[in-house]
Amino acid sequence: MSGKGDCVDWKSEAERLRFDEGLSWAEISSKLQKYFPNLNSRQVFEKVRSYIRRTDRYKETVQHIKVKPKEDKPKKIEVVQNLEPETLDVVWKGNKLVRFGLMGDTQINSKYTQITHLHTYYDVCAARGITHIYHTGDIDEGEQMRMGHQYECYNQGADEHVKEICKVYPKRDGITTHFITGNHDASILKRCGYDIGYAIEKERPDMHYLGKDCAIIKLTPNCKLELRHPWDGTAYALSYKIQKMVEAMEGGSKPNILAVGHYHKAEYFIYRNIHCFQTGCFQSQTPFTRGKGISIQMGGWIVEIEVDGNGYIQRIIPEFIPFYVGVEEDYKNWRIS
Repeated sequence: MSGKGDCVDWKSEAERLRFDEGLSWAEISSKLQKYFPNLNSRQVFEKVRSYIRRTDRYKETVQHIKVKPKEDKPKKIEVVQNLEPETLDVVWKGNKLVRFGLMGDTQINSKYTQITHLHTYYDVCAARGITHIYHTGDIDEGEQMRMGHQYECYNQGADEHVKEICKVYPKRDGITTHFITGNHDASILKRCGYDIGYAIEKERPDMHYLGKDCAIIKLTPNCKLELRHPWDGTAYALSYKIQKMVEAMEGGSKPNILAVGHYHKAEYFIYRNIHCFQTGCFQSQTPFTRGKGISIQMGGWIVEIEVDGNGYIQRIIPEFIPFYVGVEEDYKNWRIS
């Protein structure tokens, strides 16, 4: 069956056709068919390819390809969600009423940010005598969160983002904004190792950076407020994500008040003796949320709590300041000519 196929001539011819002329396996097999009168074209193809792959010349070619140097790629900065909160001790003077603002997800530098509504909310807080507002993260829209995300931003680059935040974020006499950063803010940290929280705090003395993703504020010795900005996706049931957070908390580590951003929802309920808030947002619906069928609630909270002489909560009054309709291209209203 082998016939002329055992002749050494076809092997040297096969090497010449492959390595010197650069023919394909099929072309070589067609030219060598004459050496194998008893084999069909497929059998010749396999016989030729099997022989060529055993040759030293072929092995040298493959080895050269394997060791070909790869282009250098920029190192990726690993950033993970922070779950070790910083603690802020508020100087409690024994007052029975404690009042503050709760809000988040301003997403400044997004074409859908609602700066006008944000300023209105701060005006309401100022009129009510609020001196401390707590921001639950995503003060900025970040960059390249997903394919095409850059087209939803009206500024590009970390420096421009920080400059815009410092320029347009509300400043009111007597009000300090305490903020954490969230997953959108972390997108800049991932790409260039730049934590915008510190840069904002440096330029705006009225804005106090509490760290990434979570923080604890001791409003009184016996009343803890925890700010948290998760990184996961939203749920169909409004309270589901917050309930799971609370269920995962150990008894001795629970805060008295939990304020959660990220989901762009507004909600208040009590679970495991924790007063739970979703803090709303100041960004209208985006192409992403519209496409995913995700609802959003714009606005922020004013919270009043009454405490006893030891600082334990006796009653709580949550008041949501809502904004129902977004201002189209509102960022353009805050440009300085």
